[in-house]
Amino acid sequence: MKLYPHYVVVGFSNSYLISGKESSQAVIIDPGRFDAKMLSLIENNKLKICAILLTNSNKSHVSGIKTLLKIYDAKIYSYHASIVGIKTIPVRDRQQIKCGDLTFTVIETPGHSADSVVYRLGNWLFTGDTLSAGLTGTTPHLQAHILQLKKIREKLLPLGDELIVFPGHGPPSRLGLERRFNVMLNELCPRARSNLSFF
Repeated sequence: MKLYPHYVVVGFSNSYLISGKESSQAVIIDPGRFDAKMLSLIENNKLKICAILLTNSNKSHVSGIKTLLKIYDAKIYSYHASIVGIKTIPVRDRQQIKCGDLTFTVIETPGHSADSVVYRLGNWLFTGDTLSAGLTGTTPHLQAHILQLKKIREKLLPLGDELIVFPGHGPPSRLGLERRFNVMLNELCPRARSNLSFF
């Protein structure tokens, strides 16, 4: 597999272009903006975009979709049935998405937003706003924060310390590093700790 990270200044977000070993079929995750650099990455490597995967519907992750679809005939996968007025293929927990020789597994991680999902590809995790280096996603209220922590602990951390985290914002990390050093995962405020039994 080949991974081409793409940093988007607008929204300070990451997009990812992934292609397989044996196929020119490729996937874009979270196209926050579709610009000349992303176009060059695709065309110079002679890739065909077959799918766009969205980790959530925040503007910094979806603003490049309409431009992309003017050039490529790609399927859009999202928790919601439509994004920016465009129909998508709704995804759910443990669903698999195939594109060429790439197979992604969907992991639902609500908290930052109701539609937050993570995509696993082998030892790579594309975590959107759910988990990043040293941080977890912002949440609208305490219960959403507790839910997000619960999903990270139950669904992501058990996957193994060596998995690489490719977040929607900031640098990559590893699950083992986040398990050991992410303060937001390891030090809950007393109020949050007292409410963990709600879930």
